[in-house]
Amino acid sequence: MEKTARNLSRRNGRNRKTNHTFSNVVFTINSKNSVCEEEDTMAVVTVEQGMVEGVFCNIDETNYYAFKGIPYAKPPIGKLRFKAPEPPEPWEGIHNASEHGPVCPQYNDRLNKIEPGSEDCLYLNVYTRKLKTNSPCPVLVWIHGGGFYTGSGNSDYFGPEFFMEHDVVLVTMNYRLGVFGFLCLGNEEVPGNAGLKDQVAALRWVKRNIRSFGGDPDNITIFGCSAGGASTSYHMISDMSAGLFNKAICQSGVCLNEWSYNLHARERALQLGKVLGKTTDDVNELLDFLRDVPAELLVDVKLPEVETEYPDICDSLTFAPVVEDPHIRGEKFISEPPPNLVKKGHIAKIPLMLGYTSADGIEICRSFPKSLSFFSKTGAVVPREIKLKLHKKHLKEMDEKIRLKYFGSKTLTEDMLEQMVHLETHIIFAYNTRRFARYHFENSAMPIYYYKFMAETERNYVKKKYNMERIPGVCHGDDQNYLFNVKCIDIPLTEDSNTVIKQIVQLWTNFACYGNPTKNCRDVEWKPFKEDEKYCFLIDRESSCALNVEEEHMMFWDEIYGEEHVKVEA
Repeated sequence: MEKTARNLSRRNGRNRKTNHTFSNVVFTINSKNSVCEEEDTMAVVTVEQGMVEGVFCNIDETNYYAFKGIPYAKPPIGKLRFKAPEPPEPWEGIHNASEHGPVCPQYNDRLNKIEPGSEDCLYLNVYTRKLKTNSPCPVLVWIHGGGFYTGSGNSDYFGPEFFMEHDVVLVTMNYRLGVFGFLCLGNEEVPGNAGLKDQVAALRWVKRNIRSFGGDPDNITIFGCSAGGASTSYHMISDMSAGLFNKAICQSGVCLNEWSYNLHARERALQLGKVLGKTTDDVNELLDFLRDVPAELLVDVKLPEVETEYPDICDSLTFAPVVEDPHIRGEKFISEPPPNLVKKGHIAKIPLMLGYTSADGIEICRSFPKSLSFFSKTGAVVPREIKLKLHKKHLKEMDEKIRLKYFGSKTLTEDMLEQMVHLETHIIFAYNTRRFARYHFENSAMPIYYYKFMAETERNYVKKKYNMERIPGVCHGDDQNYLFNVKCIDIPLTEDSNTVIKQIVQLWTNFACYGNPTKNCRDVEWKPFKEDEKYCFLIDRESSCALNVEEEHMMFWDEIYGEEHVKVEA
């Protein structure tokens, strides 16, 4: 999602030993990029591929083991570039798991720089408090976001310390991004979705090996934010992921969000070849060419706009998940459009927690008013899923109806930023999140916990970075800073924010442990979402459970989508 917004406007390093103050605790970031103290006794476990040696870590009274850079698939290099991942190979001796593996080559959106990384990037990290236990711990598997083009699972941004105060096992992962993970040629060799298939490979590895780290392979919760949240919901509708997890948490992203899938994959692939010097309509010829292109030339490639009759904000997606050709041989991640699968009830029957932040739309509007001319075009505020079904006359009517709801009778101007954020929060994030919840309710007897994240402290870094502090609400992605200990960016941790952190991490770990985020909580109950009782948990310093949150706007979008009453399709 970040790249969509950036297009509207536009570590492998080692740290020296440094002391830091962390909420009245002094800790050390050592050369392994981990908050830890090395002990004489190192942790060694055995997995399917061989023996793995991790590092013992300590912060204040919190002890845990870190196993970083464990390969979960064969390096996708050479002839394996762009292809689905292959199983990891065994190794001799003991694999040193004290440092993260390389990240996928990318434009690092957080640090605003190109990160060369390596195509040999399919590694995961495991953090655990207990290696030997008679009662295996619940497992949380984090899938990072970043618009499918940036990010990693490394602890510089996703430090595990907040979770390690609880008896859970945390897993983070890298997967292929951008061209490397989401090029689609529509043939058997590159049908698309390699990055999502990487995630499947990681989940399969976790399912088979997590017991060695004290984890319960029968109690795995996958969770992610933005593209990571969309990925999480993709696993719920993909046959490849069936049986690999038991619960899911989708934060500000589901597969119904139109930015989560690309409708112009072949065109983007041909554009890529042309930009790099190869003009051809033959995908096999293009593949031979792209396999030999140096990795650095495939990072942050600028492609021309896609020419469509009705331009859409999601057209700026370059490489993202696709619907694979069902007639091509081989294992397919998805071969029908996400809305079709969701409407048919092709969703894993598991407990689900999902929600959005109160001003998710800041992510889209950070370039406003530079993007005013785009949003002023007829149809720009109409969802792509609806837009593609409408005649030009009806599109204009729909566009006017939406503008009237959010802007009144006024013409959109540069001083209407707050109204734009409100609109984009609903159209790009919130509505389809609740829509996904409704379909899951209709097709599953499992509990659904729906939330709106509203907590604002000095840890809401993204909003400050975008210089949007004048806009009320929580920006897209700022909820992650309450789940993870961020080290690569100066994000404060005060007594105020620490209280919020403890509350939120407790909700997430309770859900992972029990399938109920407020089990055993005396102060407040998070009631499940149902079609006739649309409960929403308002996450703030003082959280509460409310009925029909933003119902007026949600009903408006139900009308736009023609879904006043969700029914299962035959």
